[in-house]
Amino acid sequence: MTAVQPSFKTKYYHKRIGHLLRIERGRPLGTRKEPELVALDVVPGVEPSPKPPVRIYLGTEPAQHRAERIFVWSILQVRDPARRYEIYLMKDLEGFDRTKWKTGFTAYRYAIPDLAGKTGRAIYNDVDQIYLTDPAELFDLDMQGAGQMCITEKETAVMLLDCEKMAKLWHREDAERGERHKFFRHRVQAIDGMWRQLSGLWNSRDHEYEPGVSKLLHYTTLQMQPWRPFPRVLRYKENPNGQIWFEMERAADAAGFTLFTEERPSQRYRDMVEMYKTMHEQGSPDVGRPPEKTFSGKSLIEHVGPIANLIKLTGATTLLDYGSGKALYYEPYPGEAADSRFKSQKEWGDTKVTCYDPGYEPYAGPIEQSYDGVICTDVLEHITEEDIPWVLDKLFQHARHFVYAVAACYPAKKFLPDGQNAHCTIQPPEWWREQLDAAARRNPGKQWTLCAQLKGKFGKSDRVFRG
Repeated sequence: MTAVQPSFKTKYYHKRIGHLLRIERGRPLGTRKEPELVALDVVPGVEPSPKPPVRIYLGTEPAQHRAERIFVWSILQVRDPARRYEIYLMKDLEGFDRTKWKTGFTAYRYAIPDLAGKTGRAIYNDVDQIYLTDPAELFDLDMQGAGQMCITEKETAVMLLDCEKMAKLWHREDAERGERHKFFRHRVQAIDGMWRQLSGLWNSRDHEYEPGVSKLLHYTTLQMQPWRPFPRVLRYKENPNGQIWFEMERAADAAGFTLFTEERPSQRYRDMVEMYKTMHEQGSPDVGRPPEKTFSGKSLIEHVGPIANLIKLTGATTLLDYGSGKALYYEPYPGEAADSRFKSQKEWGDTKVTCYDPGYEPYAGPIEQSYDGVICTDVLEHITEEDIPWVLDKLFQHARHFVYAVAACYPAKKFLPDGQNAHCTIQPPEWWREQLDAAARRNPGKQWTLCAQLKGKFGKSDRVFRG
């Protein structure tokens, strides 16, 4: 079979009418200054290998969050425990013109030499892949003086790069201004020996997959990706090899696996918490809001009724308000001091509320193992995207009966000290529903409610999901 196959292509008839009419098209500007790093360290108790870390740059985008997690999980199943693996998530990077890109990450691959410091080796992978063999085997291949290895000169979804050599040919600024694939390909072709062919086993696309032989399975046909990331864009069909991916996802769910954890959050999350601490102390001068009114907890008011219904339904007597802010719209719980973290709400009867907020020192202390219900009403959109899964796991793990979560799907009026919008994760309601669904799979036995809030020309509206 040749490298470009009609069966791999996505035609107009694979797309939904709304997308073809350009009703729901366009990509937002990227906001990330650099890729987020997922580090897989040497397994404790194992003598470290003298070999260099296996560096992987992953082209991805928010809608591919399920594929992103299973890509990393697949590496965990086949990795060398003595080796360090560095997986860089190239997602929503700032400065790139993505107007004509097929995916949200199409040309990031050509910025890898610069992102890697113009030194050492790097693997590039599209997010719609799973490793069946240790990627260190690919990383360590003899490149015989080449700067780029892939299965054909046009098929760049899996590449091994010598970043020092490729930095002379591929420049981030060319990718940023929207140069096409052939621009970068021609620069490689102009130098004899710069490109070398990679075995097709490292990029087995859909029907090319051979059980027990293929080293990487690539779900390259967009309308046949098993996890169906773009239901509003594509008309999906079943993938004959879909069960391989779903089996991996079930295993990852059973293990409670997330890319980041509370103990090892992303760097963006750590930076964000520090900025929120600053805003709690200094306020939001950009909108004229003093410290005492910044993150006051006012958004709780409109959710008091729905939460009261859940309390009545489940008989809850204890609640955790995760990300409560300053909790100014509660009363002190009977017998507690006014500045105590224990609160009450008239409509909730004698239910005792414990306030928790990692950005507000008085409420940042340890919390109990479990509460009847956990509520989270002005938090999730303030959490960095890659940390949403472990934060949701925390909500579910602390809830005996129910989780009530709110996610704003629009920009905030406030800005962070570094200039970012305070709503750092702005995603559509369906994306948030998928996140709650995934957390529920990892933490079964709890009911949940998601209120996704939208803002349009005619004001705010809510979409409510339950599970």
